[in-house]
Amino acid sequence: MELRPPIVIASGVGGMGEYLKLIDPKAIGAYTLKTITFKPRRGNSPPRLIATQNYLINSIGLENVGVEKFIEELEGKVYDELFKKVKVIFSFAGENFEEYILVAQKMAPYQDRFVAFECNFSCPNVHFNPLSNSTELKRMLLELRKRLNVFLIAKLGIEGAFVEEIAKIVEDCGWNGVTLINTIRALHVDGERIIKGGISGPVLKPIALRAVYEVRSKTNLYIIASGGIMNEQDAKQFFKVGANAISIGTALYKDPKIVEKIARMFF
Repeated sequence: MELRPPIVIASGVGGMGEYLKLIDPKAIGAYTLKTITFKPRRGNSPPRLIATQNYLINSIGLENVGVEKFIEELEGKVYDELFKKVKVIFSFAGENFEEYILVAQKMAPYQDRFVAFECNFSCPNVHFNPLSNSTELKRMLLELRKRLNVFLIAKLGIEGAFVEEIAKIVEDCGWNGVTLINTIRALHVDGERIIKGGISGPVLKPIALRAVYEVRSKTNLYIIASGGIMNEQDAKQFFKVGANAISIGTALYKDPKIVEKIARMFF
């Protein structure tokens, strides 16, 4: 996969292309859409976001329209302008093994429209975690690979097993890349309320750097680095430890123009 510049808009934060109103498309190598699941998801009840200077905890819960509605929108040319401006990555997930397969089957006829499919195996806001069972994960990876010819990316977290071991399984099953890392389970106490979600932002950077470093040392996978990239210096550090591309997420809330600033490193 060739991305020029090697900058990806992260799934979730980037929504369904809305940030193209604020960012020059030439600064974006690829735009990852919000994760689509088999069934529509309303997401979690508020509060959904806790923001501090050093981190963000989100509890969105993969809110999305579901694959049937997404395909209807795709065929209805809702995203045609997005496809004209940037390369697009389709992100998908499921609440069980069968739903991952069903989404892949339904999206297979449309895979040529996307530069890659990213399979979200590690959302901390859902109960199903394929990374906790390597045998089942391998079975899922092989079944998905059989059904899809597109460049396949596994979005991994660090919970369930050493990420480099999981990445080696991903590579051995014929996948092309990984996104490292997803948010990590976190909890915020606000008075009497307990808010659970996934943590992102600057606090995640050292953990993500280590994950990229370890996976690069064990595999030849294409690595999209994600976690705490807030400025040009952060980006340089991820490339130094082996990333092929970087993914910008939480930083978009603070300053969408950071994407253009980082992109100048490549032009």
